[in-house]
Amino acid sequence: MRLLHPLVRGGAICLGLLGVTAAGLFVLDRFNPPDLHRAQQMSLFLEASDHTLLDAHTSSDGMWRLPITSSDVDPTYLALLMATEDRRFDDHPGVDPQALLRAVWQLARRRHIVSGGSTLAMQTARLLTPHRHTWTGKLRDMFRALQLEWRFGRGGVLDLYLMLAPEGGHIEGIRAASLLYFGHEPKQLSPTEAAILVTLPRRPVAFWPNRHPEALMAAARRTLQRASVTPLPMAWPTPDTHGAPHDAPELIGHFLGAGRGGVVITTLDARLQRNVRQVLANRPAPLRGTFAALVADHERRILAWVGGAEHPAPGDAIDAVLTPRSPGSTLKPFVYGMAFEKGWMTPRTRVRDSHLSIGGYAPLDFDRAFRGETTVSEALQLSLNVPAIQALEKVGPTQFMERLSANGVHLHLPKNREGAQTTPSLAIVLGGVGISLRDLTMLYAALDHGGRIAPLRVEADRITPEKALLSPRAAADIRAILRGTAPPEGVTNWGNVAFKTGTSYGYRDGWAMASSPQATIGVWAGRPDGTASPGLTGRDTAGPVLAEVLSLLTPAQKHEEPAQVEPHRALATLSPALRALPHRQAPQIIFPRNRSEIESRSANGSMLPVGLEGSGGHPPYRWYVNGIPLNVSPGAQPAWTPDGPGFAHITLADAENAHAAIDIRVR
Repeated sequence: MRLLHPLVRGGAICLGLLGVTAAGLFVLDRFNPPDLHRAQQMSLFLEASDHTLLDAHTSSDGMWRLPITSSDVDPTYLALLMATEDRRFDDHPGVDPQALLRAVWQLARRRHIVSGGSTLAMQTARLLTPHRHTWTGKLRDMFRALQLEWRFGRGGVLDLYLMLAPEGGHIEGIRAASLLYFGHEPKQLSPTEAAILVTLPRRPVAFWPNRHPEALMAAARRTLQRASVTPLPMAWPTPDTHGAPHDAPELIGHFLGAGRGGVVITTLDARLQRNVRQVLANRPAPLRGTFAALVADHERRILAWVGGAEHPAPGDAIDAVLTPRSPGSTLKPFVYGMAFEKGWMTPRTRVRDSHLSIGGYAPLDFDRAFRGETTVSEALQLSLNVPAIQALEKVGPTQFMERLSANGVHLHLPKNREGAQTTPSLAIVLGGVGISLRDLTMLYAALDHGGRIAPLRVEADRITPEKALLSPRAAADIRAILRGTAPPEGVTNWGNVAFKTGTSYGYRDGWAMASSPQATIGVWAGRPDGTASPGLTGRDTAGPVLAEVLSLLTPAQKHEEPAQVEPHRALATLSPALRALPHRQAPQIIFPRNRSEIESRSANGSMLPVGLEGSGGHPPYRWYVNGIPLNVSPGAQPAWTPDGPGFAHITLADAENAHAAIDIRVR
């Protein structure tokens, strides 16, 4: 019994010392945790749907580095790594006493370092916080190695090493090295590839493939020989060190802006992406401008995303796929579609394209001419403005915007001088609003899905449920009308393509939109800084680019067309209410506008004539100024020459004595 008490006391003392040591290590770990900053900075690699590398960007510290776990690495590499760097990896807690004793014994006998005794955990500690080779640094690595094993376990330490191992130049980690050198993931490595990646971290400067490929190959052969790989492979791949391609600069900028890192597998088609970029780069750009294009298949997967960096232009860092721009006339089909859906008109309804003023807004057609009476189909194919304004008046500008917004399409209203957002107006249908190329392409994709809309996808696993934008009949009517639109000049092999163009006010933006049996395509042309490009139009500038992009598409697999709906019957069977859009009964004064100020004085002080313009009602018209009839010769343009500056009351009367009146000020 007396002998037992000292043993018990000794055991208790040992347990107490172990407890104190463990508590001390715990406190030390909490107050001096490992610096994981480098392990948290990831590069961004962008891959096509077939895993072809499209683009990449270094991490914030300028390195090529990607997350990786040992389960995603070829077993051949792991076996070579353990055989070369840490044979007892599974048998020590981060520091291998046997390896350290062996290293000290070899140093004492041979007077130089034969083996370092460093474990993978110790190497990982040094990779996390690089330092010079010193004895104090080695001791610090030993402490950190124990700490890393305690915190993350052997698997976590191995994953850190695989992510940080220096592979030459600015490349760190086996995954980044495998993608940049061999063009594939490290899940499947040949023995020679594995030997190269195991060997490089031992002397990353001396073995860098860019400068010393022969030394690297010789060292990799020795790695296989030491691992007893027999026979040695005959073919040895030379790592391709051309670096990362830059085939999707705007898209990778989009992901970087969202804070993404690692490998992003996109829906892009690598061949099509490169070819579309080449087409846009080879096309003569608008004056100091550029092009942007988006191609989406019928599964709403984006196949090509080119945002406009192909030409040197002011503001070309802007991604024109995402930047809101004035859409010109490209929203007209959806205004008509909503009017069709509500039963206010059909494609065969007759409308009058003539001077019209609604709430003081008097639009002109693009060529400043009017076609007279026509059908809605012809009005949309010719992109006439006045019929589109009448359609939007029935739908309602606010209701139109709210419906698009509810379906994920964002329209950006201009701001007034005070910086506040303006209210929706009839000018929306003529481009008086902003929309991105991505949202506009999403709208046109809905025409091939029976009016159902969903966001376009650039990542395969991001699927959003569809919503009903238009009824199936309205979508089918719009698509049929747009398929009758004339193709760009010089294009003969057009096929079954629904086509629409648009030009914004001031020639700032040119658009061409198409839905074909293969895909939906959107093309924008203009200056990224938003200034005008004289001569730019959607049909002549963006249209030919769209046609060339369309020619790149391979014949599509059979696309399931939306369920067929009964077309609208011939004009004779339409109800009287739908045969023609009612004319406005009262006459209107188009110019001058009510309560406007007119500059009518010439340089020599004499008064100049003021032109008068009316519409609606039942011609012929009679004009009165301050109650006095104005003498207008038959067929002549009405005009009035003021006696001098001051206020004037102008009245217009039609053949049935209906009238309109305005007040103006002459200066």
